[in-house]
Amino acid sequence: MKRIFSNLFTKYKRNMDITSANFKERLPQIEEAIDTASFISFDGEFTGLNAYRGISPFDLPHERYDKLQESARQFLLVQFGLCTFHYNPTDDSYSHQAFNVYVWPRPCSRTAPDPRFLCQTSSIDFLTKQNFDFNKLFKEGVSYLRPAELSKLKESLVERQENRRTSQAFTPDQNIPVPQDQEEFLSGVMESIENFVKSENQTMDLESKMNGFQRRLVYQTAREKFSQLSLSSVNRTGGDRVICVVKADEEQQQQFAHLKEKAEHSEVEEAFGFSRVVQKITESGKLLIGHNMILDVAHTLNQFCGPLPESYTDFKVMTSAVLPNLLDTKLMANTTPFKQEIHNSALEELFKIVSTSPYSVPYCPPKTPGSGYIIGQGDKFHEAGYDALITGLCFIAMSNRLGQHCSQGEKGKDGRVLPDSPLIQPFLNKLYLMRINDIPYINLAGDDLVPDRGHVFHITFPKEWKSSDIIHLFTQFGYVFISWLDDSSAFVSLKEKELAGTVLSVLQTSSVYRLQTYASYQKSKSVPSTGIIPTLEKRITVSNVNVDNVEDQPKKRPLSPEQNNLKRHKSVTEELETEKCKTFEEPDWD
Repeated sequence: MKRIFSNLFTKYKRNMDITSANFKERLPQIEEAIDTASFISFDGEFTGLNAYRGISPFDLPHERYDKLQESARQFLLVQFGLCTFHYNPTDDSYSHQAFNVYVWPRPCSRTAPDPRFLCQTSSIDFLTKQNFDFNKLFKEGVSYLRPAELSKLKESLVERQENRRTSQAFTPDQNIPVPQDQEEFLSGVMESIENFVKSENQTMDLESKMNGFQRRLVYQTAREKFSQLSLSSVNRTGGDRVICVVKADEEQQQQFAHLKEKAEHSEVEEAFGFSRVVQKITESGKLLIGHNMILDVAHTLNQFCGPLPESYTDFKVMTSAVLPNLLDTKLMANTTPFKQEIHNSALEELFKIVSTSPYSVPYCPPKTPGSGYIIGQGDKFHEAGYDALITGLCFIAMSNRLGQHCSQGEKGKDGRVLPDSPLIQPFLNKLYLMRINDIPYINLAGDDLVPDRGHVFHITFPKEWKSSDIIHLFTQFGYVFISWLDDSSAFVSLKEKELAGTVLSVLQTSSVYRLQTYASYQKSKSVPSTGIIPTLEKRITVSNVNVDNVEDQPKKRPLSPEQNNLKRHKSVTEELETEKCKTFEEPDWD
């Protein structure tokens, strides 16, 4: 029985995997699935997760983005999981279609982008343990280009074709002289062509290795001697560029030239590849669900749309333009009323929780046989397509649970909350921020929260200091939480916030260490205000927000291998990191 399930899963998985071998054939199916979906979920797998600088619990949103864009620019998203969910109101049921796409930036020509990227050993090791098929990625990954890159390639192709027409129209008086050192080479090529003319073969590749100058000599000489032949340069497997010779009269030669130009334009269009799917998602305007999706969003924008902007404000504008309706299930699970019931919001654990009472995961089969996964038969967490399915199911389960809390449902069905329900509006266009207690999300639709960090201090000290030295310095102020920035600086947060006003008067800066408030530290970095106080967040409506008014943030700091995310021994005072508290004004569900 186990083998039967394994074979069944392998069959389905093979059908759901999208590679260069079947992308062109499957693209219409993917586009139709997006068009007919009630909502869409997605997930990505990457060659790395974070660059040199680690994240801090005291990052501001623009600072977190500053670090995030370093990762998105240096690592690659190599597997894109897409799952469309289709609601049938007749029987109040869902079905799904899943696509697991291997994406790889294969250059389609010598003028196409040929990007470099980094790998993080921990990420590659993780993917290897999940049986990620790197051979399939490198051999059959679906290519992609940014729209601007596609336009540039088209312009380059048009220019190249025009130059080719001009060169083919050269008259004998425009021929270039044949250098003496090229006469033997040219004679050998002409002899090969002459033997071809006498043969019964219709086509021949000139195997001689030639540079651009030598090809020009071959073209002009062959035109004079063999008017019944058509010569053209082609790229063969392995990247070799050869001259293909075809027996053809003048009319046939014109047809060949036209077909060749048409094929070249088609190749460039096909190189746009997976970016067409992202464009389709944008055009659809459908609700797009992700889990802890900020990295997925950043990579999607950077790889398939355009380089991530330096400005945090521009990032918000770009995201809202490309992906206008986002919802993060990680944020949803960590917000009232769910956080009282969900003790672990990691995707696999979250799915376990919402699969048991009081939650309920609906039966959601593949829309057509083989077009999706069957839960419980060869579960494949950390495969992008499967994780996208699980993310969407968690969203449905939590949405329906929200309906139960509010005693509301769609179409008279108790607890049924559909993607367009007003109940989910408070979660829209907010990206979850990990490990920041007082700023839980990036608000793409308006100003970010500005927390009160009057109990937080920035301290610089000798590199020899350890956590115990900082704890000893702050002993009289009770428990503290330490967030290391590098070997000689850190943030120190007081649990007893009411004592914050006396810290600087007691711990005056000395020749050994330097202490300043969090506000003074931010001011020294010339960071402008970027938001509003948390208590006002409920009063803001999307229609009243103009994100263009948010000031641009400072340019990112250069990478430095020395700025590694240092691992420290956790002191007893660091338990404050996991202390639960209400961090922002949550929706009033009553």
